[in-house]
Amino acid sequence: MNIRLFFTPAGIGEEQINGRTAVVIDILRATTVAAVALGNGAREIIPVTNLGDATSLREKLDRSAVQLGGEREGQKVDGFDLGNSPFEYGPDAVENKTVILATTNGSAAILKGGEAKYCLSCAFVNLTATLEKILEIKDDISVICAGNKGGFSLEDALCGGMLVDKLLASGGNMELDNDAAFVSQGLYHKHRDNLEEALHKSDHGKYLDSLGFSNDVSFCAQKDSLSICPVWQSGRLTLLE
Repeated sequence: MNIRLFFTPAGIGEEQINGRTAVVIDILRATTVAAVALGNGAREIIPVTNLGDATSLREKLDRSAVQLGGEREGQKVDGFDLGNSPFEYGPDAVENKTVILATTNGSAAILKGGEAKYCLSCAFVNLTATLEKILEIKDDISVICAGNKGGFSLEDALCGGMLVDKLLASGGNMELDNDAAFVSQGLYHKHRDNLEEALHKSDHGKYLDSLGFSNDVSFCAQKDSLSICPVWQSGRLTLLE
């Protein structure tokens, strides 16, 4: 298995993901929220990039079984049911519900990953479960970091680096296929003993702290608090295969 990593979805062509398993990472906070929501009983997560499309899709579905979630500039969108904090996606809010998720960075990254042969949603909170699914599938890997508004984000690179490190240590025939995969592993080695501190010092972590979401940032740094791996199927993330 060879491993590629991309710091943002920008410029990823078909040749970079065709026939491969894409692993999408948006630590702060979309892929963390996806894992939490599905872990708390949500039926599915449907990512959309446009707020109008999110609202239109909600109107086409059974309103009583849909929660509209997401953010712009880190804050809940007016008229949405939920924002982008993992603490909002408890069982009372999402059990047996379809969650339509419109976020600034994560939704676009998930949709890009959905163009691959398989697509998995990864965060620190479900990294080992994602690793196990990757080893079960046995395809070459393209790790897609959501980044921050088209640019590099430390938190996504750190999670990608941790995943790369665990894959290389898994005992299989693994090979790094680009410089970004190598660099991300080095970043993880530098910060692996203080991941929570690193997330709070990242650009987006500091921004979320300033908005009052410090607990979100700390939660998103937790490793393996969930043993599930969201899988992309027919335009949505689900636990069903």
